[in-house]
Amino acid sequence: MYMSKVSIIIPCYNEEQRLKKDPFLQLLYSQADVQLILVNDGSTDKTMLLLEEIRKAGPQKVKVISYAQNQGKSFAIFKGMQEALHNNSQFIGYLDADLSTGIPEFLQLVQIAEQEQADYIFGSRVKMLNHAINRSALRHICGRMLATLIDTRYNLGIYDTQCGAKMFRAEIIRLITDEPFKTRWLFDVEIFLRIRGTSKTAKGLEIPLKNWTDPGHSKISLSSFPRVCAELLRLIKHYKRTK
Repeated sequence: MYMSKVSIIIPCYNEEQRLKKDPFLQLLYSQADVQLILVNDGSTDKTMLLLEEIRKAGPQKVKVISYAQNQGKSFAIFKGMQEALHNNSQFIGYLDADLSTGIPEFLQLVQIAEQEQADYIFGSRVKMLNHAINRSALRHICGRMLATLIDTRYNLGIYDTQCGAKMFRAEIIRLITDEPFKTRWLFDVEIFLRIRGTSKTAKGLEIPLKNWTDPGHSKISLSSFPRVCAELLRLIKHYKRTK
């Protein structure tokens, strides 16, 4: 179905209520050459049981990594990337456990990357005609404020840095995983900054998603604002301003 082998990392922290097995099982039963890397980041609910059920359904296509204590999404993604480099995959990417971006649309990004010879590609939540982007007004406003602050300092030219649907050629992953990410929530921005700092010729594509649905129960809320500010300061500390 897909010519290139793909590794998909799914970071999971207390996802018992949001993680649905069926889409993952459908992927495993399909002809797609895909490896799932499910990372249990110190969950205290029944997340690990769900991940084991998925693994048992396709043990040749599923790797489960588990940590006793929560260490953050960026750490889970980083460890998943390191694991994926052992799978001989041409593309390595990650998705949120709630599949707000569906797996079929995510795999279409691989096809686009191949057609356009892109080194990395990622989804963008842009409300457009005939696009179904279902997102709360509050989260949209907060996201735009954050994106504006980041772009003012780093001039990335990216509309949506935080959408959890990103795919990279394995060569790019090798370039950006020399050391763990410095932030827990803004690691997506770190990835873009590292790519720009290590590969001046890498070609990236930002693709408006056709469908994106917020299932609710997000771990980010207004109460997270002080922590997001701390993350911004940490980002500024470790990555120089771009003129």
